[in-house]
Amino acid sequence: MVVLAYLMVLEAPRIVAATLRLTGDGAAERLRRIGRDTSRIVTGYLSGNLLISLICGGLTFVVLALLGVPFAAVIALVVAVFDLIPLVGATLGAILAAGAGFLHSPAAGVVVLVFFVVYQQLENHLLQPVIMARAVRLSPLTVLLSVLLAAELAGLVGALLAIPAAGVAQVLLREFVPAGRQIVPVPARVDGEPRIEQAPADGPVGPDRPPAGG
Repeated sequence: MVVLAYLMVLEAPRIVAATLRLTGDGAAERLRRIGRDTSRIVTGYLSGNLLISLICGGLTFVVLALLGVPFAAVIALVVAVFDLIPLVGATLGAILAAGAGFLHSPAAGVVVLVFFVVYQQLENHLLQPVIMARAVRLSPLTVLLSVLLAAELAGLVGALLAIPAAGVAQVLLREFVPAGRQIVPVPARVDGEPRIEQAPADGPVGPDRPPAGG
């Protein structure tokens, strides 16, 4: 499997170039744009997830270290790895860290538990939408709605793929859905009074201008 993956990566540029040559210049350029934008979206999504996990692990380490919980760095590292898992990862990390806190002292356990409740609200409603919006170039509202909808429809897999899928859908819509006709105001006179009409950008068709080909 490793050898196959290595050969695919090695031969990928040649295969892509040969495939694009078969599609013609116009289609090849469009496919290059789609591939480039899709790669940027996937890379941004992975980078954003890593950044959020690093923030979670760093804050966890600070809280555990201040409370004097043993092995704070190791626990924070495991929490950061768990945070990469959508939906359940943050809960697993909170259980681990709070359990370590309670083993140290009841007060430390309560503080850690409260920290994770507050942090999860902050991550879900602020950090993830803002960071992912910048990484994938989607609006924060689109990021939040896509995650909630995909998690409701497809569970863990849906939550994992929601943001990159929304980004790729945006790229495909931009490439394949034609833009609407531009509407510009043009002056017209009705009953001797000037008014503004909405007309296509290619100009009005009326008494002063006959239809094309007329």
